[in-house]
Amino acid sequence: PRTFPVMPLHPVRTHLENSVHYQISGDDEEWSRLIPGDGTVYLPSLSSAQEYSVSIYHQLRCLDIIRKNIVEVEHRQLQEADFNAVTPSTQHCINYLREMVLCRSDIDLETIVGQPKADVILYQYQCWDWEAVYTAVKGNQDKHRDS
Repeated sequence: PRTFPVMPLHPVRTHLENSVHYQISGDDEEWSRLIPGDGTVYLPSLSSAQEYSVSIYHQLRCLDIIRKNIVEVEHRQLQEADFNAVTPSTQHCINYLREMVLCRSDIDLETIVGQPKADVILYQYQCWDWEAVYTAVKGNQDKHRDS
């Protein structure tokens, strides 16, 4: 299969806005709660259950890897000047997220206000119900952990 079967998966309208949550130097636990378990699911194959990574959770893990790399860079710059700032995981994640943004080619229009310093205002956005995805993935993990 090319997609994880979450049925029904409905679109939801939401307001996207700046938040005090999920800050760069924020709580690691807050970020880890975004992903059920390790974000993997198990689907039947001919001989056993095959393990897959669900794209949304790969993307969230990548954001967390980049966030942690930024925090590490800020910390190390205070302590030493010569180090390799970008980890291989961070480079992978930047490339992967770039590919996912291009692949999904979101063409929704976003209002720009505040010239000359422009801010983008998103009034409402139609998304897929990520809570339904989380619930389905968690249920799949629980089922396969017990078997």
